Amino acid sequence: MIVSTIIEAVVLRLNEDGSRALGDLNNRYNNLKNQDSNFTAAYIYMNYSYPNYLAQYLSIIDGNIWFIVFEGFLTALCFSALYFQNTIEIISIGLINICLLLFGSIQTYQSFKWIRRINLQIDLDFNRYMTTPTDLANLHLPMTVLYAEIVQLAFLVLFVAASIFFGYKLYGEFGWNIYKKIGAGINTQSMYRTYLIFLLLTKVDFFLLSGFQILNLIFLYGDAAHNIHTIIIQSVFVAIVIPTLGLGLWGVRSENKVALLIYAICSVATIVNFLYILASFIVQRDESLLTFLDILGITLIIMSLVTAYLAYNNFGEGLKLHFQRKQYEGIGNPEEKGRFPIDD
Repeated sequence: MIVSTIIEAVVLRLNEDGSRALGDLNNRYNNLKNQDSNFTAAYIYMNYSYPNYLAQYLSIIDGNIWFIVFEGFLTALCFSALYFQNTIEIISIGLINICLLLFGSIQTYQSFKWIRRINLQIDLDFNRYMTTPTDLANLHLPMTVLYAEIVQLAFLVLFVAASIFFGYKLYGEFGWNIYKKIGAGINTQSMYRTYLIFLLLTKVDFFLLSGFQILNLIFLYGDAAHNIHTIIIQSVFVAIVIPTLGLGLWGVRSENKVALLIYAICSVATIVNFLYILASFIVQRDESLLTFLDILGITLIIMSLVTAYLAYNNFGEGLKLHFQRKQYEGIGNPEEKGRFPIDD
């Protein structure tokens, strides 16, 4: 994962070079318009000029930064999972790596798509002013970043395979840990697994929902067309991610129906907001990365709601007593305070 972070840093640097080249192209383009009275504007894609392409490039750069931060957090999570032998974290790492592989694949496609469009626009704008094809080719944005992104994909495939392999190997231990904590009761073990699945989804929700909504906020801040009212609403949705997930987790553990109801209402509101973001902002900008994160976020929220409903059906069946007993034992045994149990 450290290697993947380094590769993404290289991708970020190459994209920053591309954004600076776009700024220079925009200046040359404006000079040509001012000097040539017969100059007529033409567009390869919609009515995109170089400032529009630059905005797309900056959006890609924001995605690169998010990927690096996310990889750093995932690396810390790996060390935590290995040190504390937390199998549920190891399983979550496998799922997150799959999401990162999909993210990296879309990132590569998006880079190819926009570099190709920009180079076609360069051909359209500057062809008649260039003496030779070589002069025109020198203005093109290089495809070098794609090579780095393909290498990134290869490493991500290895990470996914490794995380699935270790997750499979630890599956037996995972079941044994549940048996030691809960006992042999099949019904109780099933309830506990439902809780652990909800916990896992909560962790992934935190990573994804926070990351997507922060990226969306950055996009809104960089677009003067969106008013302060929209930015405030989206900021509120970013702020309620942690309280909503925390309330849902506490509601399941304590079997608090009111807390779980509030969690469900906030989750449904988040789904509606994600659909609004998709229809109002993302589709209009042809944002492949944000589209992927938006749809994935909606899917995960629905999965979390279904799991929360299954946990709700288990209320009053004895799982709450287990959590209360473990909490009491943790207070009475100071040695347990330094460890993270499987359900933390």
